[in-house]
Amino acid sequence: MEDLFNLLNQQQDLNSKEADIKGLLVNQNWVLVNKIKDEKTFYFFHENNQLTRTTNGAISKAQWHYVNANYIRITSNGEINVIKMNFRDEDILTLDIDRRSNNLAIFINETRSGVNFNTYDDITSYLHSKYVTKAKNIINKHQYYYIEHSEEFGPVAAEYLLKRVENNSINAQCLIRDINDYDYSKRLRIQDLIDVI
Repeated sequence: MEDLFNLLNQQQDLNSKEADIKGLLVNQNWVLVNKIKDEKTFYFFHENNQLTRTTNGAISKAQWHYVNANYIRITSNGEINVIKMNFRDEDILTLDIDRRSNNLAIFINETRSGVNFNTYDDITSYLHSKYVTKAKNIINKHQYYYIEHSEEFGPVAAEYLLKRVENNSINAQCLIRDINDYDYSKRLRIQDLIDVI
């Protein structure tokens, strides 16, 4: 679970992008990650401001209200709680339900992901796949300089270099340097990109 918290802390939240927060929140099955090892609980925020919480088939109801991009208000059993929320991604939501502790309630959007999350392994497998794919896309688009026949070329995207290697028009052992590096002292080669991707 600690790895998951570390990953989420590194992700940029969507709130700063002024996304349509209500559109992300409403009419979605938000599965509670924190307790998935013990039981499956999901929250469903209805458009009519009703909130249903379902745990292993048992349903409880409350009311929710959008306060602003950072807060929602939940009323349950006559008790009103203002809760800080953060979208870490379109399908990852954190709620600071208990402000007295540092623990966040972490939710993953089962509706948007298209995956039925029943176990912790389901969640970690999905997140691993999602962020590995995201990292690979970033690497593919990143710019590099390269040396071929003692001459420097670039900057070009990694995907360009990989295609050239695939077509046998460049050697995978050619030195490359990140667009932000000033020299080739890291001794990176196109093959290193291939190994990562």
